[in-house]
Amino acid sequence: MNSMFRLTSRITSSQQARLYSSSTTTTKSSTTRNGLIGFLLGVTTAGAAGYYYLLGEYNSASAALLISVQELQASTDKVKDYARRIETIDRDVNKLKESAATKQQLSDLKVDFRKLYDTLNIEHLELKTHVWGLEKDLSSSSSKNNQKIPASNEEQK
Repeated sequence: MNSMFRLTSRITSSQQARLYSSSTTTTKSSTTRNGLIGFLLGVTTAGAAGYYYLLGEYNSASAALLISVQELQASTDKVKDYARRIETIDRDVNKLKESAATKQQLSDLKVDFRKLYDTLNIEHLELKTHVWGLEKDLSSSSSKNNQKIPASNEEQK
């Protein structure tokens, strides 16, 4: 039994730790290497997740911007159409203004029409007077002729 003791007493402390513990001892370089690999793996995973998140946000923002640009284009087209309509209406109004008469022109035309009407009325009255005079002359000459006609008729007989 003594020989067993002797065998066990010769086992060093590092070997005793191995015999009694279930964990293995690692060296400092392998721990640093494993930590660095884990860190890099975590950073890469986080970077990839962030990239995909940003890519999704970028796509949704681009789609929203595209829709906004299309709506802006439609609004711009409507404004251009309204501007064209306004320009044509403005041209038509200017043409009407050029061809329309002013109040002064209308009052001048009224005065001219009144003068013309008065002139026509006076000429009409003069013409009536002249016709009346002709009728009177005709009737007086016809009455003289009527008196002479029977005499002339008798002379012919």
